[in-house]
Amino acid sequence: MSYKTEKMNIKILALCLLVLILASCTKKEFQPEVEGAPIPAEDIESIKFTVKQVLEASPYTLFKAAWKRSDMDSIINKRGVDAPLTLLVPTDAAFLADGLTLEVINNTTPAMLDSLLLYHTLSQATTPHTLSSRDDNTSVFTLLENPYLKARPFENVYTPDRYFYKQYMKVKGNELFLNGKKSGSAAITQAKNGVLWPVDHVLHKPTKSIMQVLQEDSRFSMYLEIMTKTDMLWDEAMMGVYQRPSYFQDGLIVTDNPYSISYAISFTSVFVPTNEAFRAAGFNSVDDLMALNNRNPLPYFDWDTFEAVGTGYATDTLLTMHRWGRLFKQQDAFGYGKDNPDAFYSNDLNNTLLANYALSSSGYTGTIPILYVPLDFGADGGGRVTVKVKGSEKEAATVIEADINTLMGPVHVVNRLMPPKGFKY
Repeated sequence: MSYKTEKMNIKILALCLLVLILASCTKKEFQPEVEGAPIPAEDIESIKFTVKQVLEASPYTLFKAAWKRSDMDSIINKRGVDAPLTLLVPTDAAFLADGLTLEVINNTTPAMLDSLLLYHTLSQATTPHTLSSRDDNTSVFTLLENPYLKARPFENVYTPDRYFYKQYMKVKGNELFLNGKKSGSAAITQAKNGVLWPVDHVLHKPTKSIMQVLQEDSRFSMYLEIMTKTDMLWDEAMMGVYQRPSYFQDGLIVTDNPYSISYAISFTSVFVPTNEAFRAAGFNSVDDLMALNNRNPLPYFDWDTFEAVGTGYATDTLLTMHRWGRLFKQQDAFGYGKDNPDAFYSNDLNNTLLANYALSSSGYTGTIPILYVPLDFGADGGGRVTVKVKGSEKEAATVIEADINTLMGPVHVVNRLMPPKGFKY
């Protein structure tokens, strides 16, 4: 072998070794560490891997199998590979507990998997540090849209928003809460364009309005029937000239015309009394409730002044605190003040957060009395939330079932009526 040939072989060998070393370094480097503490901005900038690459290196095989069978790669690419996002990734144990085995995933259509995965994909990078700096739940839009619904914005605009499903998120200590429920730890894997966040159960999108949830549960038949009957009384008395005051059924139902701002979905929550709650208050039937309405002059339409006389019924007042007391909103010549969100999950129901929360603003002129949350929150011996009307002599109600998720927000089931201060029955 000549000197020149030997020298060339040494160069080739050195080059091969260099390639192997670089390949080894790259493989070792791409082992993303789970982090629970906030990552400084300058460190995030140094991260080289996207959320998708972090997912590929993760141990969540069933989520990855669903992703591979779905059209998520195409959806994410169209949105922009560098666009921020957060993946809420159920563990394999969570998938199996939900019945989503590999066989089931492989027999599920890509479109259905798209819906599932888009509901687990948030439209922004959400970190424990961001959430733990707030006392309330943070509502974050998912990438899953319902094209048949529209959402009513809280801003003073006249065009309804596109309806994207939300996740309500909170971090307390080292625990993650989603839609009021404990959902795992606050440990994440940071990527350059977002976050991979493991969760301990599969998340299911809400499919029903508040009204549909109530209609399908016999515990709430008296609550629904008294609303229906007073609606009928109002329509008969007003002959269709004046609409029913918006504080009662408004926001509980999805109508056939979601593209109108008047009918777009409101995001709200409600404390629903059971039939037993009515009976405990002495109302054994809806007829008893209707008799309560007869103690005051009923609303009627004055044809001389062409005005509605009377704003509602005694049962409206009895039940207004179950809808955050919005019956007591005031108005001026320009109308009501702007409403603020009241879609509160059970881990938001506390005085620290809500004691001075304004449900509505002072209006266009700034002179309307602000409606603050008129409720006092506590806890019973079993850790369940209690709700008492401020100043009322009545015993506090207990939330016996919390966070029934709907297209609007949560339903909280209560075991007692919550009449306003001084209301007699």
